[in-house]
Amino acid sequence: MNKLSCIALSLTFGLTVSTAQAFSLGDAARITSAVAAPGSAAAQSAELVNKLTALNVTPEQAVGGTGALLELARNQLPSTDYSQLLQSVPALKELDGGGLISQASAIGGLLGKSNPLAKQPTQNSIQSLSAVAQQFSGLGMDPGMVSQFAPVLLQFIGNQGVGQPLLGTLTSLWSGQPAG
Repeated sequence: MNKLSCIALSLTFGLTVSTAQAFSLGDAARITSAVAAPGSAAAQSAELVNKLTALNVTPEQAVGGTGALLELARNQLPSTDYSQLLQSVPALKELDGGGLISQASAIGGLLGKSNPLAKQPTQNSIQSLSAVAQQFSGLGMDPGMVSQFAPVLLQFIGNQGVGQPLLGTLTSLWSGQPAG
């Protein structure tokens, strides 16, 4: 996101939040998608969050759940594969513990609000699917939601051009089933 986009996002968010009682990452996602150029990584991230909220979760839960799955991928994939994933799907950079989360946290901090995803995983904290389930629980979701998030995320990644074997590896990692 360039400086002009960040400034526009900050101004728009500031105007929106001035009438709100609490900081909402959902608001940040909506504003980011409105400010971001169509087809940009930020707009695609907001599109993914919107798809996940169709699972009856909040935007914060959608971002947090995606972050947990991405953290598992970061910790279990060879670094070259994870780098390839982020390069092939730039929208994931927005949701992978930085991007939208850090923007929302920075804007919230400027407005005196706390980060609603303060319990977001730290690097290397999620090493297994059960740790992902614990993160989902910490976000107020049923741990079984992992099995609903994974197909939406995998479809999104596949639609961005990521093919086999990486897509198969992610499917195996996020489903707990052996590849093949």
